[in-house]
Amino acid sequence: MKRVILLLTILLCTAAGAQQRFSCQFKMVDNTTGKTVAEGKGYVQDESYRLETDWMQVYCNGKDRWIYSPGSDEMVIENNDVSFLKEIKVSKAADRTAVVLYDTYTITLTDIQEKPEAWSATFFIIDPAIFGDDTIITDLRK
Repeated sequence: MKRVILLLTILLCTAAGAQQRFSCQFKMVDNTTGKTVAEGKGYVQDESYRLETDWMQVYCNGKDRWIYSPGSDEMVIENNDVSFLKEIKVSKAADRTAVVLYDTYTITLTDIQEKPEAWSATFFIIDPAIFGDDTIITDLRK
């Protein structure tokens, strides 16, 4: 779960720069082992974001966050807390890339593409009702 929150933080931090709407590829590496711990596609629009990897999908409308794991067919819904953004350091380059350092992780954002037109609000929400009765859904929102 910590990795998921880190990835979300990185995309939000990058969004706080000049670009308000963009998509990108991301890769997260644990600097202590040198291993890639996550990679995938990200979408950011103001305080909303969406992440897609092989092992999880994360949707956030700025207020609530839905984390779905297809492998375990489980979803966790929680409040979106990004209070630790101040700990993130972002280095942006002119070649549509950014490097983010946090704790022992390096996250590289590549192929950053600005999006001139807004995605619909539903792009950043996942409706638990679309899942079957076998899906485990845990709602942790307060």
